[in-house]
Amino acid sequence: MSNQVLLWASFVSSWLSVIFLQKAELKRYMPVALFGALISTIVVEAGVTLNWWLTKETVFPFINMPIFIYGSFLIGIIWIFKYTYNRFWLFLAINAVIDLILTFPLNNWLVNRGILQMQNISNLQLFLVATGSAVLLYWYQLWQEGDASPFKKLSISSSLQPAANKPLEDNKDDF
Repeated sequence: MSNQVLLWASFVSSWLSVIFLQKAELKRYMPVALFGALISTIVVEAGVTLNWWLTKETVFPFINMPIFIYGSFLIGIIWIFKYTYNRFWLFLAINAVIDLILTFPLNNWLVNRGILQMQNISNLQLFLVATGSAVLLYWYQLWQEGDASPFKKLSISSSLQPAANKPLEDNKDDF
């Protein structure tokens, strides 16, 4: 099977899996998935600039990056968040297992197929970058849902009112 067929198949099959998501789940986790795609795009571009890797085969219109970012990676984020959100350690464990699979056997397979060429980064360093990105994505989702706001702990009770809104006390000693 050609590399082009494999790349397009991974993209299309990932997006087809979206039909099994509820609309509310897709709307809830799409922002973090898009943020993850943005982070991955930046990392890939930085990796090309720093000679960490070289993408040898892509699909149109992607020149420097594999199509995985906007296919299986983006949709994978949604599925992972669907099943692990609000359980950070489970989220981190699942991401660590997936990142281990992606950075060691799958990455080596992509190199052997001629899709990628690793240059100045080890698989362990790539794993650490992926794990750091996962923690950033989790924090972003917390922030999206209002759980990571620094102002959340400062919430003021609804029974408090500014002094100008309080009724005057009946104090007869003033006159």
